[in-house]
Amino acid sequence: MPRKAHSAEIDEFTTVAGYARSAINLLSELRIPPTPSRFTVAYTHQTGNNSDLSLAMNRLLGHDKLTAEAVDELFNQYFGRMIEEAELRDASQRIERTVSEVADCIGAASDSAEHYGGVLENFADGAPSDSFSEMIGAVLDETRQMAAANRKFEERLQFSSTEIEILRQNLERLEREASLDALTGIANRKRFDQALRESMARANGDGTPLTLLMMDIDHFKNFNDSHGHLVGDQVLKLVARYVTDGVRTQDVAARYGGEEFVVILPQTDMDGGLRVADAIRRSVASKKVVNRRTGTSLGQVALSVGVALYRRGESAAELVHRADEALYLAKAGGRNRVVSEAELPDAV
Repeated sequence: MPRKAHSAEIDEFTTVAGYARSAINLLSELRIPPTPSRFTVAYTHQTGNNSDLSLAMNRLLGHDKLTAEAVDELFNQYFGRMIEEAELRDASQRIERTVSEVADCIGAASDSAEHYGGVLENFADGAPSDSFSEMIGAVLDETRQMAAANRKFEERLQFSSTEIEILRQNLERLEREASLDALTGIANRKRFDQALRESMARANGDGTPLTLLMMDIDHFKNFNDSHGHLVGDQVLKLVARYVTDGVRTQDVAARYGGEEFVVILPQTDMDGGLRVADAIRRSVASKKVVNRRTGTSLGQVALSVGVALYRRGESAAELVHRADEALYLAKAGGRNRVVSEAELPDAV
């Protein structure tokens, strides 16, 4: 092996091994079990090959929220799409095979019908030398073969119809799963990103206001650690229900990640957004959480909310950043509060 090629391989090994060690060290420092999917997230972050993922990681690290659950969500968000695409490719290939088989059946049925028609024509134009009984026998034989072919064709069509219906249901399921949060049943981060882009495009086009709410469950980690993940999951479902109950059908409520929720409010100005945010905050605060198994009261849940108004022409990241900054100002100011971007120190 040439010296330069060997040297390049050593350099590549050193670089890759360094990324791998850094990824393992990061997970170890946070006491996050390094499963293959979590290692994938940490390794990709260390390489810097996915800037969006690294931004999300740094944001969680900055707010001390990079937990095992958060890393799992990042994997689903940034790598789950590859799994979905593989399933969609498989479903598409199965549909193509089924359609091809149906086309072959139709072609075979057409050939059988043409052949049967020829036999009938020969029977009608039978030569005098032909035996009538032989001609009848030939027609009966062809009729039986035609009937058998038709039965086979019907069975194949029935099977194909069932197969296509199953594939249709699978595609619908994949579409639902691709846009919904598995735990809470509301829109997920992927759907939020898409809906925000669409809402911003409409606001740019017609000049109507657009407001974004970012919400975070106060002291959720302590609540989760004290009462367990199952109870924590119930709290997330409860908050998701109150958030969706507090918005209109044209609004989009989504789980942003971990204990954070977001709401897109089209055709809503800052005052309207603040009213919606405070109504949701108050409805959540009024609910006492009770352990269903023991009947023990676990206390109340509180939300901090940041509200930002879309500025025409800005990026989604800029809008989310201001709402996020307002959210953390609400938490720094005592929690269980709603804060507008106008209260930020560098507000324009």
